[in-house]
Amino acid sequence: MKRILILSGIVLLTNLLVGFIISGYAGLNLLFTCMAIVLNTLLLFATFIRPMKSTHRYSLGMVFFGIGGLEFLTGFFAPQTWHDNWWLVMTLVLTCVQVIVLVLNFTLAKES
Repeated sequence: MKRILILSGIVLLTNLLVGFIISGYAGLNLLFTCMAIVLNTLLLFATFIRPMKSTHRYSLGMVFFGIGGLEFLTGFFAPQTWHDNWWLVMTLVLTCVQVIVLVLNFTLAKES
């Protein structure tokens, strides 16, 4: 669990430094990519902190890591506006789906 937090912290710090150094990296895109890093770090942390079967834990970890990487990479190309931003809508939908899957996994782990 510590490794997840350390690696995510390094990625977040690197993203912030690159965002402040490179002038072509828009502020809103920096916010979006940082949001993707933080949200998926919290989801990965929640996956590994609660008791569940190890196969479910690792499978969910890989899926959440893949979705987080996709959100991070597409955050570079997200529209520069808050209005009519499909990237933001899809990121929120994906995050809600991830949370629902995680909660379902926790409740099923308690029942078995």
